Amino acid sequence: MNTHIDNHPQHLNANNTNNIANPMTSLSTSQSVELSKQSPKTRQQSSGPPPTPPQPQNVSSFINSWRLWAMVITLILLSLWSSWALIAQEWTRPISELFLPSSQLDIASMATQLHLVATSIVALLAGGLLGVVSILLQQLVKNPLASDTTLGVGVGAQLAMLIVSLFLPSLAIYGGVYVAFVGAIISMGLVFALSAPSRFNPLILILAGLVVNILLAAVANVLVLFFAERSNGMLSWAAGFLAQNSWSTSLMLAITTIAMTAVCLPLLKPLTLMSLDDMQAKRLGVPINGIRATVVLIVAIVTALVVSEVGLIGFIGLGAASLVNALGVSSISKRLVAAFGLGALLLWLTSNVALLLEPILSMQIPAGAMTGILGAPLIIWLILRQRRERIETVIPTLTGKNTPVAYWRWGLGVVVMIVLACLFVQDVNGWGVSTDWAITEQYRLPRSLSAAATGLMLAVAGVLLQTLTRNPMASPEVLGVSSGAALGVILGFLLLPSLGFSAGAGTLLMSGLSGAIAVLLLIIWLARRVSSGYLLLVGIGIAAMMDGVMHMVKLSGDPRLEAMLSWLSGTTYSAQPSTVWYLIGIALVLFALSLLFIKPLRVLGLGTGVARTLGVAVTPVTIALLALVAALSTASTLAVGPLSFIGLMVPHLATSLGAVRLERQLPLAALLGAGVMVLADWIGRYVIFPYELPAGTVAAIIGGAYFLWLIRKVPIAVSR
Repeated sequence: MNTHIDNHPQHLNANNTNNIANPMTSLSTSQSVELSKQSPKTRQQSSGPPPTPPQPQNVSSFINSWRLWAMVITLILLSLWSSWALIAQEWTRPISELFLPSSQLDIASMATQLHLVATSIVALLAGGLLGVVSILLQQLVKNPLASDTTLGVGVGAQLAMLIVSLFLPSLAIYGGVYVAFVGAIISMGLVFALSAPSRFNPLILILAGLVVNILLAAVANVLVLFFAERSNGMLSWAAGFLAQNSWSTSLMLAITTIAMTAVCLPLLKPLTLMSLDDMQAKRLGVPINGIRATVVLIVAIVTALVVSEVGLIGFIGLGAASLVNALGVSSISKRLVAAFGLGALLLWLTSNVALLLEPILSMQIPAGAMTGILGAPLIIWLILRQRRERIETVIPTLTGKNTPVAYWRWGLGVVVMIVLACLFVQDVNGWGVSTDWAITEQYRLPRSLSAAATGLMLAVAGVLLQTLTRNPMASPEVLGVSSGAALGVILGFLLLPSLGFSAGAGTLLMSGLSGAIAVLLLIIWLARRVSSGYLLLVGIGIAAMMDGVMHMVKLSGDPRLEAMLSWLSGTTYSAQPSTVWYLIGIALVLFALSLLFIKPLRVLGLGTGVARTLGVAVTPVTIALLALVAALSTASTLAVGPLSFIGLMVPHLATSLGAVRLERQLPLAALLGAGVMVLADWIGRYVIFPYELPAGTVAAIIGGAYFLWLIRKVPIAVSR
């Protein structure tokens, strides 16, 4: 991989952006002075015809503003209509009696009243508070993509609640808010600590939040696997159910809203001054560190209160804050008020839609899962909103010296690792060497070979994507290709039988391939419109959609879908001796095809213009590469489920070991990917025997730890 391609001086990007934003600033001082000395007639002759007034731009701005306000009005109308439809569906008494005191109603009517009114009030208050939290975070870090979701605040609070509920249930009952507060503070502090060396670079800040989200989710999955029976209730709560059977949550959130208003009023002026420049704010007497600490505490407390009361609600705060930014609201006080109103409307509408769909789908639908499913379109819309803005391309990567690679040694190491994974095992008698060939052939060898084939395919796909996009942070997992393949498999599993097709391996492979290709086409379409830094955020939205679908699967009660839960966690448990050799064959064939693209891919890594000059058919080669990446991602996902970080981590490891050139990096990454997955699968099977961890969870923990270390390399990359 040509890692030097992206190492451009950072100040060039900033200067280019400023010149594009304001062309007049590119004039030198002497030019402007000389121009001012000319007479009006001379200036007119020298500069040509007078410039036309910027009427089209004003018209375009007016049209965009009108569209945004029309969208807000539509949001209000949809919220009111969905509420009216919900009342007509469930309330049989006169509308005036819906708002009577609960004590004046019979038990059935009181339950319906709480289900309608109390749930709506909770949705309005919780959504509004999350919108305010996101505006405060964006004001704090000066990043329009910051929110409680993207910075891992809510996930930290949720994990803390899960841990305490499993091991200290009394503390969870009586001190849930405090526990969630501690978790939110820790996760937010970790994100800030990771991004501080890069001076809170927007891309690094969001990527740090992504890593923390994945790591904490992996830890939560481990706890759920160990304590499945005790965590069933936590799974329902974690999905974000807003349905109420009392007024206590409404009262708590109302008090929080009033307190939030009182606390934010003294912060309006300091936050306004801090939005300009830190040095100027200090000169004006603003205690910057104190204000930041106060904002962090407010964000953590409010998020902890919302999470402890209704569970994790993702992307509502980000959506509300993004609408506020799109509407061009500048005053901090107006931004907070607008964010509260828009967040309230968004969650209210989501809650109503979930309640309306429950009788249709015959299952309870959590609002949190619905917001997760809506996260991908929201992220894509945000990226398109930011397409004219450029962020510093501060991308952490490893460099290595171009040294010869002894492939036979690495290949022999992978074979030895597979043999040891099959023979050195743990059973009821402890650790030892297994000599039972029947068990090894039936269970252990197929799982190890499946892990090796999957790791090889994901590593090769990661090298291809990183070289094609010239972005060392690209991979099938980070860009959402693997999640797209998994979603395609799930939809195929559900819809194909109703269309008269059997949900076999071949049809599921085609449906998964369709999902992967759809995500790749979306990425290529966005790549022509947005900065490469923002392109990485597509994976966040698609991963959120995947999480929402997984919550729906877990809560559906459908035995067909429950059988897919182990597959969704990324495990080799279903590997069979009769099919594993087909998987090995597919992996080897796709790897051989990838070797044929080394020469054109090296040229494409220099840019499309250079590639066309050198005679490369850019469009056909790009389409063929995307199809190959989709096939690699789909085959690996269908075999063991969606995995994390393998395609991102292994190409960097190959580069650090001396495989700098693509022709060396690709085969070494294939061997390393196979070895890493075999190791992750072996650890998951035996390290906590008799329990078993999915290989995907172990790979997420290993890759997440590597990613955290890689982000810490940002100052080195910048200094160079």
